[in-house]
Amino acid sequence: MMQTDKLLQSKAVKLIKVDPNNSLEQNAKNLSNKTTCVLRHVFLKANEKAFLTILPLNELIDFKKINAISGHHTNIISHHESGYYHTTKTNTQKLPLKPINTDKIFIAITIKSYEFIIFESGNPSILIKTTPKELITFIEHGQYLSFTKEASTIELTPGPLDTQSKFTPNNEKRLQLERLYKLPAMPQMANELIVLKNNDKAHVNDLAALIQKDPSLSAQIIRHSKSAFFNYQGEINSVNDAISRVLGFNSVINIALGLSLGKKLRNPPDGPLGLNEYWKHAVFSATLAQVLSKYLPKETKTKPDLAYLCGLLHNIGFLLLGHLFQPEFFLLNRLYAANLTRSIVWIEKHALGMGVGQNAINMGHAELGAWLLEKWKLPNEAITVAREHHSFDYSGKHTNYSLLITLVNNAFGLHGIGDHREETLNEILCSKLGIKPSVVHHEVKALIQASSEIEMTIRQFAA
Repeated sequence: MMQTDKLLQSKAVKLIKVDPNNSLEQNAKNLSNKTTCVLRHVFLKANEKAFLTILPLNELIDFKKINAISGHHTNIISHHESGYYHTTKTNTQKLPLKPINTDKIFIAITIKSYEFIIFESGNPSILIKTTPKELITFIEHGQYLSFTKEASTIELTPGPLDTQSKFTPNNEKRLQLERLYKLPAMPQMANELIVLKNNDKAHVNDLAALIQKDPSLSAQIIRHSKSAFFNYQGEINSVNDAISRVLGFNSVINIALGLSLGKKLRNPPDGPLGLNEYWKHAVFSATLAQVLSKYLPKETKTKPDLAYLCGLLHNIGFLLLGHLFQPEFFLLNRLYAANLTRSIVWIEKHALGMGVGQNAINMGHAELGAWLLEKWKLPNEAITVAREHHSFDYSGKHTNYSLLITLVNNAFGLHGIGDHREETLNEILCSKLGIKPSVVHHEVKALIQASSEIEMTIRQFAA
């Protein structure tokens, strides 16, 4: 197999400089066209053997074909498990064409239909561009084979197992999952925060003392309070200052809750449902929900700090899916990336999983999130929102919070943020909530213009 440094120096390739902070999907948006495709690398394992597959970013593996080719039942494994990361004394590099401990390399034959291909170099600032003909010369024992389908093709053709799973009631799916999998325990910090939240006699000093047990959390709370978003002109030198002068008791509890709960579940960073985009959507949603809650009629008794928590946690089901079922999360992430205008709920119901993971992915992130928040004994408002935030006609308990987050998703969907792409603001929702569409447009525009101020908070959550 060709050494990476020799590959970078080859005259048969062109080096493309990119922003090292961009995901592969983000780079693909700028670099892909009818003649050029960006490639991704997926590692599979069967028994003790590992296989590397190389395929276009907008395609998915057809497991029936890959199992027939390899002669084994295969599963997706992480890059770390595969030896994809090669660690030296000085750094850790991605070596996509030189994996360690990989038995065979399969290259999707659909790559040949493109004039040029682009793939990772090992340096996050550089991508490699070459031709399909040259690619095969860089890889020893690589084979061009037919083992992929377009994401839309897989999505639209559910098989017998998928059909059977789709019609299994959610309560039965949950019972099966509970028998086989243990939900992650609530972090100790989050548990203590909830106890404090429910204590009517709790004081600012009690909350400050609790948060100061975690130096990282303390720093994040102070940094958040100094954001220009709050426009506080005085000095903030302690957690106590941040709570009493800027953020407030309940807001700090909810911010700290989100930080401690979110960090319990770790997902892959890339893709429209990956950790980076997840927290971007969550923080934007929480902030807008908090702002819009102040415009709602007083009789709804909508609390801004609780609206913030609901916005922050409403999609936590995606984190749970990735935490327990990485292959299914990987599949859903790719399906949605290839079908951004489709409803994520529709995609979840029709996506093909494997075994118990089939039930998890078809249950959907909304039901998974509500299940987790119930187990963690979070406020009922947050549980309802997690379950119902895709229901435009929901009319049960805590309707004000659920419809508020639904409207927030709708509003950000106009700007390509989140999992709810839209073309128009839903004015019926606005009417139900008693808020003017012009107010929603104004506040969304203001938040997006101030995104640099919110980015710091997003990085705190995603770190």
